[in-house]
Amino acid sequence: MALGSIGERMRFWGDPVANTFGLRAQILLHILLLAGAALLFAGFLFLRLTESALLDQRVSHAVATMEVFSRTLAATMADGGPAEADLRGRTRRLQDFAGSLPPNLGWGAVDRNLSPVSSAASLGAFSLDLADLAQVRESRRVEIQVHYPPTGIFSVTGGDGFVVATAPVLAEGSFAGALQVRFSLGDVRARIFGGRTLVLAYALLFGTVMVGFGFYLLSRTVVRPIGRLMEGTRRVAAGNLAEVLPVEGPREIAQLAGSFNAMTGALADSRRETEAYISSLQRTNEDLRRTQEDLVRSEKMASVGHLAAGMAHEIGNPLGAVVGYLDLLRGELPEGREREIADRSLGEARRIDRLVKDLLDYAAPGGGDEESFDPLAALVEARDLLQHQGAFEGLSVDGELPAMLPAVTMARHKLLQVFVNLLLNARDVSPPGGAVRLAAGVVKEGAWISVRDEGEGMDGETMAHIFDPFFTTKEPGRGRGLGLFVCHRVLDEAGGRIEVQSEPGSGCVFTVHFPISKAQGEG
Repeated sequence: MALGSIGERMRFWGDPVANTFGLRAQILLHILLLAGAALLFAGFLFLRLTESALLDQRVSHAVATMEVFSRTLAATMADGGPAEADLRGRTRRLQDFAGSLPPNLGWGAVDRNLSPVSSAASLGAFSLDLADLAQVRESRRVEIQVHYPPTGIFSVTGGDGFVVATAPVLAEGSFAGALQVRFSLGDVRARIFGGRTLVLAYALLFGTVMVGFGFYLLSRTVVRPIGRLMEGTRRVAAGNLAEVLPVEGPREIAQLAGSFNAMTGALADSRRETEAYISSLQRTNEDLRRTQEDLVRSEKMASVGHLAAGMAHEIGNPLGAVVGYLDLLRGELPEGREREIADRSLGEARRIDRLVKDLLDYAAPGGGDEESFDPLAALVEARDLLQHQGAFEGLSVDGELPAMLPAVTMARHKLLQVFVNLLLNARDVSPPGGAVRLAAGVVKEGAWISVRDEGEGMDGETMAHIFDPFFTTKEPGRGRGLGLFVCHRVLDEAGGRIEVQSEPGSGCVFTVHFPISKAQGEG
């Protein structure tokens, strides 16, 4: 039963390019993409939050430090006394304090007129921001400016960044100057880079574990059941409708396996019904063929019957006279060669008479003088008869024959005529110096006898018609096409059959099959 062609590759996604990958590869790729994107996004967010917290902490530290510096400087100026209350004295005190700041800070100081009084740039070039200084003079509080480019998750450099803090210096409640300090953020950048390395390592480790477990779980619950379904589909496509998948796994996969089993069961039922229907059609066609052959054979036998009836009238009377004369001649001849010739002539004339009567029997079948006898004896009799007549001149007739065969019940003279026809046909087709080989044996169903020639053989089309009446392959004048037809009818009436095996160039083998005699079967 043809189930149609099933593709070698099942498509699970709509993208034709993605379909070039297997399901396992696609699942792994998608898990990697999703897990990587999620982990990288989480890591980037974590780094930004950490960076923001560190910057806030550093700004708070800078503000506190500048407030301490401002109060300390203000106290220093106030302790100088009246002599230091003038502008020059306060400026000197401001210079002295700024000079005491740590050397790793970039700083600068201005007087109350925002004129630079001292500066240092231990962390690179440092220039005072007059706008911040002016704002501090007005607001009288610490001002902060953060210069820090954000750290990207894949960035390598980008500058350390710094914080510029500006604090007012108040002496006796009046603005005496301002101090501006730059705090480096290099340590923040270093900590962020170190944290980023840890985040990437954690993302890689966690992603590997997540992908491994996800791949294992999806393989067990999705990939393997689908793989079994694909393999089962291939087997069904190959004609194995007995394939049954285990109904297990997630609900959808189990339902899919159940649907597959139901489909294969329905296909198997349909195949059985189709095969039964085909077998029924074949039997019907065989019956029709046999009926047609029987009708054709009946029509041909009717023609033979009409011909035989005419021949009986035309040949019967003169043949009866010939038989009578031969019988009289035989009675008048003394014992010797002449009487033997008369006996053989009388026997042949009577056989001709029986053949004419047999033709009449084919048109109106009737019983005959049946007897139980060894069919091998009939074969030997036919062979000896033809050899005495010189029918096998230039040929050899041999074979390994058993001592006897199981008896067959039928008209002896009819079986004798069958063997005569087969032997004469073998003689006619065998080349000079050839051989006609005889064989016999016993099988479970009965006995068999075969006659093999060394002729040119026959093709299939010729063998399909050799048992038809008036069909012959002999040259005109050498045959009428009734010999094998007679053989077939005689054996069919006796419950036996005749078969032929042949190929062009390898001769023919005619095998006669006999049923077991009724008397032997009962015994």
